[in-house]
Amino acid sequence: MSECDKGVSRRTVLLAAAAAAPVLGLMTSAAQAKMAPAAVKYQTEPKDGKQCDGCNFFVGEAGKPGTCKMVDGEIAPTGWCALWVKKAG
Repeated sequence: MSECDKGVSRRTVLLAAAAAAPVLGLMTSAAQAKMAPAAVKYQTEPKDGKQCDGCNFFVGEAGKPGTCKMVDGEIAPTGWCALWVKKAG
């Protein structure tokens, strides 16, 4: 049976792994670094009924300034940014 008949070759797997390594490294770095408020259009007012304390990324108590898992700095609970995702539940 030739190497082609066996399915995916070892060479193909190794090349795919080598190509994926830099992408995985970028994902890890991006997950640790927070974005600048201006980069995500952060504002201290709600937009279309959406505000930070209703976002999945907001960390803090409703009514008090908090932080965001994605955006750098102090975040107003009534704020909004382009990364807004409805809080689960």
